Amino acid sequence: MTNDNQLINRLRSRSFKGIIFDFDGTLLDIKDAMEKSIEEIFTENRIEADMNLTIQEIGALLETLQGYPLPKIILQSYDMFKYITAFKDITFLKKVMISTKIFSKFLERSKEAPLFPGTKLLLETLNKKLKYDLFIVSHSKKEKIVEHLIQNGIDKYFKGIYGTDELPSLKPSPEALKPVLIQYPSRKKGDFLMIGDMPTDIEAGSEARCETIALASGISNKEILTNSKPDLLIDSLEELSELIGINSISSSKNQQSAKIKS
Repeated sequence: MTNDNQLINRLRSRSFKGIIFDFDGTLLDIKDAMEKSIEEIFTENRIEADMNLTIQEIGALLETLQGYPLPKIILQSYDMFKYITAFKDITFLKKVMISTKIFSKFLERSKEAPLFPGTKLLLETLNKKLKYDLFIVSHSKKEKIVEHLIQNGIDKYFKGIYGTDELPSLKPSPEALKPVLIQYPSRKKGDFLMIGDMPTDIEAGSEARCETIALASGISNKEILTNSKPDLLIDSLEELSELIGINSISSSKNQQSAKIKS
């Protein structure tokens, strides 16, 4: 693991070739959409559960399901659903029905999900001021990602956007990052930074020889993320902005611009 200060200093000094972001739970705040979807379907089916635990478990499942075609979901559903504590006393067919309804509700609600606070300023600073190549590698479909990016005016900051329909493998396989890394044949270990909210993001980044930052603002809590051994574990993108001095960078650039104009 990298020393926290060392990683932040590298970010400030522009010593990475590029930064790879996950999307759902990292740039896009999907937690409310997921929580409401689970609560609605659980209420309909009179299921009582520890909601925090359930969000962790179903959130991890939805992260995987987004990247699977329907036949594969059906074939592997028994193994997938057995890890959801709230489903332990429910028949298999009902598990499938409930999970399908939650997934459907989540997909609808996530269309209106907001970016996390400070996301746009962070991306603008990393791309326009610090001159980083920025990428997205996500288990969501590219079309959905691009819609959100355009809607929020941040699509211009990314050099490449790779959804599940374009990935050779799903995270945690390091092959998921291949569409990005293959563009830099002269790269060496630590030239790229992976930022995500799930253990799968961190494991994929580590296996691909990237530095990693885990965000506890998404579905996974700090305890779960710690087990994936990120190089840095923080609460949010806003905290990352503070650590690398986004406000001071922006103020400095604005002052320089004012001097040039005068």
